[in-house]
Amino acid sequence: MGDCGAMEPTIVTLVPHTHWDREWYEPFSVFSQRLEVMMDALIELADAGFPHFHLDGQTAMIDDYLAMRPDRADDVERLVGAGKLSAGPWFTQMDEFLTSGESHIRNLERGLSRARELGRAMEIGYMPDQFGHIGQMPQILLEAGIERAVVWRGVPASIGRDAFWWESPDGSRVLTEYMAFGYFNGASFANAANATELADAIGQAVERQRPFMASDRMLVMVGSDHSGPDAALPERLDAAATRLEDIRAEIGGMSEHVATQRPVADLPTWRGELRSSARAHLLPNVYSARVHQKRERGRVEALVERYAEPLAALVPGSDWPANELERVWTLLLWNGAHDSACGCSHDQVALDVDARFAEARAICEELVRRSLDALGEQTSAAGVISFNPSPFEREGVPGMGWSVAPQGVEMPPDVPVQVREGHDGAIVADGMELVLVDEPDVGDLYNFCPVEDGQVPWGPAEIHVDAQGVRAWFDDALEVRMRFTRREGEPLLRIDGVIENRRPDHRLRLHVGLDREPSTALAGSPFELVERPLASEGSDLETASRSWPARGLVSAGGTTVFHEGVFEYEVAGRALAVTLLRCVGTISRQELATRPFPAGPDVPTPLAQMLGETSFALGLWPGATVDGLLANWERFALPIVSAAAHGGGTLPSTGTLLELTGDAELSNIRRRDGRVEVRLWNPRRDAPAQAVVAGRDVQLGPARIDMIPLTL
Repeated sequence: MGDCGAMEPTIVTLVPHTHWDREWYEPFSVFSQRLEVMMDALIELADAGFPHFHLDGQTAMIDDYLAMRPDRADDVERLVGAGKLSAGPWFTQMDEFLTSGESHIRNLERGLSRARELGRAMEIGYMPDQFGHIGQMPQILLEAGIERAVVWRGVPASIGRDAFWWESPDGSRVLTEYMAFGYFNGASFANAANATELADAIGQAVERQRPFMASDRMLVMVGSDHSGPDAALPERLDAAATRLEDIRAEIGGMSEHVATQRPVADLPTWRGELRSSARAHLLPNVYSARVHQKRERGRVEALVERYAEPLAALVPGSDWPANELERVWTLLLWNGAHDSACGCSHDQVALDVDARFAEARAICEELVRRSLDALGEQTSAAGVISFNPSPFEREGVPGMGWSVAPQGVEMPPDVPVQVREGHDGAIVADGMELVLVDEPDVGDLYNFCPVEDGQVPWGPAEIHVDAQGVRAWFDDALEVRMRFTRREGEPLLRIDGVIENRRPDHRLRLHVGLDREPSTALAGSPFELVERPLASEGSDLETASRSWPARGLVSAGGTTVFHEGVFEYEVAGRALAVTLLRCVGTISRQELATRPFPAGPDVPTPLAQMLGETSFALGLWPGATVDGLLANWERFALPIVSAAAHGGGTLPSTGTLLELTGDAELSNIRRRDGRVEVRLWNPRRDAPAQAVVAGRDVQLGPARIDMIPLTL
């Protein structure tokens, strides 16, 4: 036994860092100029002996700097290799709910690869500012060889330690550092003018976090948004050392901190997604800001993941278009950065995001055209060749296959949809009650906020139903037109709509009537279907939110709503409320009833008022079953594509590019390192999934994501 009177010191790792948004309240063109100045100074300081600086867990900012200063490439590589600058593991700090599972994997692959090229990768899942975390992130990290994570937002109140085990639905788990007071918990150290003030600031930080401590080590992040290093910190810290009682503070890197940390044995465990605002505002309504971008991201992700890459990988004789696809993924990853994807940025950023999507779409559409042309030249018959992106047969086209016909695939005919005006402004379509409602929104791009408690939304002043569809007229500033269709043999009621908006500061939603009032909802999320409560956990930092993001679908009360991308939903009694449009005019209000603190600067965003025309598309499935959810989403969101087939080859008029059967879900098919890779995932948490891939039997455990390599 040691001396009972001796007390082991608390070891504090001070990590100088910056949190660098490529674009946010200023466009990339402005922030990149600041980046150049900051990095120039940082390199000089590091060469003069500054021990370490953390570059936000992403390599995009390094590449952005080197694009402006290619002459500093050797300096950056030297400092990364020496551990004086951190690099990776991500390419960009993406929003996790607005980007696909495949996007997360590519983000991590690219970040790790680039960091290793630079000399050393930081192999920690550092996620400092995302607006919540997906449930499958631990599995994604572990598959990349990363066993540790660091997070801030989203951790529930039940986690009372600064370290915990975070588990995915399949049981994969990573040891996770919880920055309970944010990635800026040491930002005030820069204001400490001398050693005494710095010692006091460190002591206060330790005392605030001590109740959370799960080991003798504490992580303190010294920095903030778009900040450079505090050049005098090492000198002031040396002078402060004698003033720190029972504290040993040292400047270091995150990798060294977690490598030497020894947490207590009884750490808490959390399974699944992190979406609580117990200790940090979650900013839940970014999913309805600039809704057109959420839809377009989903469509472009599908275009590359389920059309362009699979066709390029599988069409016989095709060369892999590496440069074009690298450009597409660069654009998507840039657009996936959390402020860019969430739409909570300067209007110029929104325009830049739109332009990147347009470029990515154009590249993918050209790749699909080239692949179909190449396939159509190899079939014996001429006509119209159609490609089915689903692994199951659709409209007579084999799964992951093609069919050539004189006029192309004959789609099922539309069947009549009975539409009428219901009671109290409702629209009844084939027995489903739909209600359009509008209400004021005095919030910002982060949070919805009503004008007053108990605010009651209102419906259209007039509804007109005719053979062309429905026209819902609220007033001269707001009108919604909808057309309803149903295909023979298909359970989906499809809605194609257009909103004409000339009113600022409001939220428009569609309430879809349910057979019963549910207590939970089942929503799509990257690589999973997640069951959620009706409201998230709130606090005095942010009220509990009843709105949630859904990737592609949400199901509750016996009815499913389908969407092409990510959309915002709420269970409102016996209705699913889907946000069609949210119109606000600033990045952040300084104080709201729903969030009493600012989430950013009060920068005007007139384009976020969504004035003009916005289109939307939804699919409704009454009587939905869990087993058919994802297949029907594919029927809704992944259309069969066609092109002219010149014929004259040896392939039959109908065939499959890849045999893929079973009950696993397809994420992507690509060519990598000279082989074809097929990524599958199992949406079930209670049973394995079986699949046959090119004659190979595959079993995926519950909630597993697996990559199957093939030699074709």
